[in-house]
Amino acid sequence: MEDYTSTFLALNSLWKEGKKPEFTRLMQESLSTACDPYKLVSVCIKLSPDLFKNRSSGMPANIIIELMSFLGKGNYHKYEHCLHEAFQVDMFQVAVRQKNVGLMRLFVKAFQLERIKVLLLPHIQEMMRQGQLKEVATLATLLNLQDEFSTEDLIVPLFLQDRLSLADEFLLTSPRHQKEILAFIDSIIGKQVNINDLHKTYKIKDPKKVKSSKMLCNTVAKLLKKFDLDVSICPHMQKHRARGALRYIFYKYYIEKGIQIQAFQSLIDDALKESPHLGPDLMHLFDEYHDLEAAVPYARKLQLQPDDIPKRLKEVISASPHLADGHMDAASDKQLEEEECWDEGRLNFYSLNVPLEEVVIVTSVEEFTKCMSVLTESPLIAIDSEWKPTFGIGSAEQAALLQMATQSRAFLLDLVALQPLLEVPHWACIGQLFSNPKITKIGYGIKGDFKILAKLHSEVKKGFANAKNVVDLDQIKGILIEDYPDIFPHSSSNYKGLTDLVYRCFGLPLDKTEQFSNWAARPLMKSQLRYATMDVVCLIDIHTFLDKKAQELNIEDWQNIKPKKGKEKVKKDRTIKKQIPMTNEDVQAKVMNREPILAADLQVICDTMVQGLAKKLRCCGIDAEALETGESCDKCIEYYEKEKRIVLTKGSAYDRLSKFIPSSFIYKVQKESANQQVEEIINVFNVKVTTKDIFARCPKCNSASYLFVPSRIIRALKENTSEKSDISMTDSDTDNWVQCEGGEVNLSSGCTRQGIPVVVAGIADAIISKTETFYVCAQCGKCYWDGSHYKRIINSTLSDIVQGSSNEALQGE
Repeated sequence: MEDYTSTFLALNSLWKEGKKPEFTRLMQESLSTACDPYKLVSVCIKLSPDLFKNRSSGMPANIIIELMSFLGKGNYHKYEHCLHEAFQVDMFQVAVRQKNVGLMRLFVKAFQLERIKVLLLPHIQEMMRQGQLKEVATLATLLNLQDEFSTEDLIVPLFLQDRLSLADEFLLTSPRHQKEILAFIDSIIGKQVNINDLHKTYKIKDPKKVKSSKMLCNTVAKLLKKFDLDVSICPHMQKHRARGALRYIFYKYYIEKGIQIQAFQSLIDDALKESPHLGPDLMHLFDEYHDLEAAVPYARKLQLQPDDIPKRLKEVISASPHLADGHMDAASDKQLEEEECWDEGRLNFYSLNVPLEEVVIVTSVEEFTKCMSVLTESPLIAIDSEWKPTFGIGSAEQAALLQMATQSRAFLLDLVALQPLLEVPHWACIGQLFSNPKITKIGYGIKGDFKILAKLHSEVKKGFANAKNVVDLDQIKGILIEDYPDIFPHSSSNYKGLTDLVYRCFGLPLDKTEQFSNWAARPLMKSQLRYATMDVVCLIDIHTFLDKKAQELNIEDWQNIKPKKGKEKVKKDRTIKKQIPMTNEDVQAKVMNREPILAADLQVICDTMVQGLAKKLRCCGIDAEALETGESCDKCIEYYEKEKRIVLTKGSAYDRLSKFIPSSFIYKVQKESANQQVEEIINVFNVKVTTKDIFARCPKCNSASYLFVPSRIIRALKENTSEKSDISMTDSDTDNWVQCEGGEVNLSSGCTRQGIPVVVAGIADAIISKTETFYVCAQCGKCYWDGSHYKRIINSTLSDIVQGSSNEALQGE
């Protein structure tokens, strides 16, 4: 046998000195000359001083990566005879001592341990008996041994110990276990669980979660969504949530008094239709809220057993047989009488200024066509939608009404009636309305409406995806309150949402009585129609009001207003972002396998706990978004679902987010300082950072696009901006453009073609004199140049993680 100790000593010396290119070259040379490359790797791994430091970018990991690279060059079959079972078992024993899943994955793949999984199975079963559940779940997944482990023995203990996230990959690749763990959790919902017995067996971490039906239901709902399974496989969760929904309807009606009688009855009727088992619960709720007379019609209609009817209700039924068929008729008649009057709104609320004859209820194809012809000719359209509350049970929310208004008319599209009638061209009309840049669309929280309406048809979804000239008054309200509070004549502290905005503008709130209503029931009540019309017409009124006030206060382009300097949350411009060579699928695979990944290919989102980390990662060329101060950590879930970004967080936020995001795509940062955190992320995710990645992204806004601007232009811009404080574009500026690599700059206004001011005020004249080219961020206008800051980063801050060489260097102004 060859002695590979000398090879290891040479490799170790290069590794300690940080000479990674030389390390790679020597490793490949040694592998190509070795009689047994596997033996060489084994020796070097075992002698590595950081073997059990669990670093996916440490020396052992890099040795294995070099082996895989060598074998991938057509050498698999040549050295296959070296990969015997005894050697593989030996490597398995080293692998199981690794706490780093990515490193363990490398061992399994490089030494083809799946080929001897039957031989390894007893070892893994022994690990399970010793309570190493995390390691067992990982190895079972990597070796494709899921069928050898029962849900009861492996997954249930992890769930009861509040460690189910450790089995994410296991469950994602095993549909049988998905259904079985869901069946187990569902089976204990609403039941008396003997915590003491379970604790002795499983060492339950949080008994409250096992005893709380609400928490169990939430867990089931998240797993159903994650695994894309039908809710019908969890009947106990459905029943529990149906009872909760019914109780909430009673609370809204009797305590908050936020539901009209007709809506109350309609929601109860629908609940009984969807969940017939709710009859006894309904009787007890009427008893609890001391409205026994209202319960009598339901008791007769549902033909309940005597044991399902409370004693007091039985007495009322016997004493008042005339109530059996009443169904709250007297109250209903009074309600209907009140609804007959369209024009008389409730006192002390903002009133509707559109007469009934100007409100078109669209229920046919002919009416739809006429409606679209009017809307496509209007320069301004307000949009809102309504749907029946689902309480988290049954099918997802479905839009029942789409309201659109111009400055003179309002249209209520009855989607319940229209859906069976409309064809592809009709749906395309709605989509084109939203993608038409010539029509301004206004809404409040309009993304929520888009999300629900997109389910109507693929053509509608396509239109929303390409929506242009959309104004969300919800976002604009926050900016105006913060930066231009004088635009509102009234202040508000008691209202929320659209009602708050209406009050700030007009001094009266909206009447939201019908907000919680059964919008899927037909026919719609006049009170519902009035509410739906008000919700969309008030948007037109607000737009007119703000337009006038903005002119009085000289607030330019208020519809597209941005927060003042220092407050803006910059979003990436996908149109100017450099092309990424890897597909999303390739990147996701590398992340899950903790395989080496280029800095330019990694996408992360930093929550508010690690905001400073985002800027540091951008300095390394990593696409790093960050939540704004005050934003909920739940926004990270959206980033993961939409862009498959890795979520970086700290503290308790990790415990919450890890319930929604696979373990491969969320990481709990351990270090405290931002510089230490950068090195931690680079190592954990095995990121390859080269000198060309340094400052490849703007640390301020995360853009990857720059304009290369000569120093003479920077000097001219600085002289111009010092002469005039207002650098907004004027008619005389239109011809004063100069072409630079990557874009154009206007010498008079100091802006790029995208209207971004080039930030030159802080650049010293001495810097301009000795610098040939400046790099201007195309998204925020910040200037960078070749300087000493780059060298300091390479030689000190990031010296341990930067590889390669490049002549590119940027210095921030």
